Amino acid sequence: MRVSRSAAGALIALLALLAVPARATLSEALSLAELVRQSDHVVRVTCLSERALRDDRERIVTDYTLRVEEVRRGPLRPGAEIVMRRLGGELGDLGMRVEGEPRLAPGGRYIVFLYAVRGVLRPVGMSQGVLPVTDEGGVLVVHPGGAGLSLVLRGADGRLAPAPPALQAAEPWDRLRARVDAVRGAP
Repeated sequence: MRVSRSAAGALIALLALLAVPARATLSEALSLAELVRQSDHVVRVTCLSERALRDDRERIVTDYTLRVEEVRRGPLRPGAEIVMRRLGGELGDLGMRVEGEPRLAPGGRYIVFLYAVRGVLRPVGMSQGVLPVTDEGGVLVVHPGGAGLSLVLRGADGRLAPAPPALQAAEPWDRLRARVDAVRGAP
């Protein structure tokens, strides 16, 4: 069977497209109420450090040590140090990347929505549950999360459609705090 050059070129181009790494993970969009309700802890934290390691399943993971600054849900206390884990990281010259998993910067401040699984704290909804915080002239401002995720919801017809993140624009922490607290079950 003889294949024309144009058909062979099209096949090579198609295979090259299939080999391009993913730049986002498809995930169900969570509302602010869903983030709060699915959380064991909702806290404002400062990231102290990060450490890559292998977990009990031999996956590369990154543990972030976080200092709790403020508690909105859960039994943690300000000043406590906790560890949040994400999938992926770099160990020497070996790395594992999971699009949609949060990446925190030591020294950075965040609002985190966490749940515990087998004694390990994980962010609710991957990066949806990690909202960066900046200090803008003495006012704490919270920014949308969800980096590396393509958020979707299933419509009545069963089709997936793009959906917005829980926080669609930067918002002062005082205002977002009140919305978090208004969700049933928050303190």
